[in-house]
Amino acid sequence: MKINKTEIDALNAQVEMVIEQSDYQEKFDSDVKKTRQKAQLKGFRKGKTPLSVVKKMYGQQILAEAVNEQLQKGLYDFIDTNDINILGDPIPSEGQEMVDFDPISLEDYTFKFDLGLAPEFDLKGASEGDQYQQYKIGVTDSMIDDEIENARKRFGSQEEIKDDIQDKDIVTISAFELDDSGKRKDEGHESTFSLMVDMTEDSVKQDLLAKKNGDKIEFDIYTIEKDRDEKYVKKYLLKLEDDADKQVGSKFEGFIDEVKRAVPAQLDQEFFDKYLGKDKATSEKEARDVVKSDLSDYFANQAKSLMYREILESLTEKNEFQLPEAFLKRWLMFSSEKNTAENVEKDFDGFKKNLSWTLIKGKLAKEHDVKVEPEEIKASIEKQIYGYLGQYGMGSGEYADQMVAKMMQDRNQVNKVYEEILADKVFAEVEKKIKIEYKDITVDEFKNIVTELNKKIEAPAA
Repeated sequence: MKINKTEIDALNAQVEMVIEQSDYQEKFDSDVKKTRQKAQLKGFRKGKTPLSVVKKMYGQQILAEAVNEQLQKGLYDFIDTNDINILGDPIPSEGQEMVDFDPISLEDYTFKFDLGLAPEFDLKGASEGDQYQQYKIGVTDSMIDDEIENARKRFGSQEEIKDDIQDKDIVTISAFELDDSGKRKDEGHESTFSLMVDMTEDSVKQDLLAKKNGDKIEFDIYTIEKDRDEKYVKKYLLKLEDDADKQVGSKFEGFIDEVKRAVPAQLDQEFFDKYLGKDKATSEKEARDVVKSDLSDYFANQAKSLMYREILESLTEKNEFQLPEAFLKRWLMFSSEKNTAENVEKDFDGFKKNLSWTLIKGKLAKEHDVKVEPEEIKASIEKQIYGYLGQYGMGSGEYADQMVAKMMQDRNQVNKVYEEILADKVFAEVEKKIKIEYKDITVDEFKNIVTELNKKIEAPAA
């Protein structure tokens, strides 16, 4: 095997490989014999087909596979041995001629590959002299009140109400279509549905609040709820099939069959255990302390994530470098039939930004000797799967383990988790080195900052 690398420029290179007959001859002969043992062609006993016939029937494919095996191994061994930092994968050069694999007349084969090279750059923005801001979000009593009240509703119960109707109640109505004179229409449409009182149109809401279980109410079926279109009304209130062309009028009368009201859970031990975990709190004061701690941790993590995003944006802006764009566009189209020249061009700016961050992240990982072990990837996948299934009472067990094993076999999933863990580790190392300025802000201010950052990130490049 002969390999020669030619530097085209700082970002592009070409590799010419000659796969000599001696490189693949043994593999080719061995595979031909194995195929002969399996072949059962008409007129020959199994395993007795002449080699010349086997080569004629199957030789081209066997030869192509034998040569390709040597080609792939030789190419990537050469890249690894010479520590060539490539982007994407090698792709056949535009001048590469089609190879005619002739199993009867073996020869040497020449292949040319283009390589896109990673740029060299000095890292900026992650040294001791660089400063970033991290927000501190104070947890107020009203925030704790809201969390506990929402939890009381979530873990509460519903009870049937007979006497009055209130804003947050759910009413079930049996509805009957009326004619133009206001009488129940012969063979008119009938339906039963439930509504949240505070989601109804204002005049209907006032009418409902003056009623009780069993009373009658008249309404326009198409406007009884706020901000609902005709498609929604037909599906969820009239209960019509999607393709039904039945015409239904707007005037209806209805009878309130049932009124249900959410009753918040009592602030007792049963509620504390369900909401916070067994024995985490035994009084309202202890519960409030736990909620405050959880909210503080949550906002601290959110603030740190925001700082990491701002670090990412800053590093990407400060470390501008050239990329082999023509090669990368060809590689994107070569790597997937779905990638056309049009959509590659359309999405290329976003691709470049992501690739730039990957290169920066890789350089930081190398500088700080950051590594991701297989056990860490598996542990992260287990956490995802067990957490997801835990919502359904299946947090662990044989089924969960099978899902973990399946994800561990998915190269794309493993790479995704690897990159996430690597990013977290890199950010943690950067955080140790940079200066951090802490600033106290409110929750609303924090949300506005996140919104503005999202707009900046999503804005198209000028």
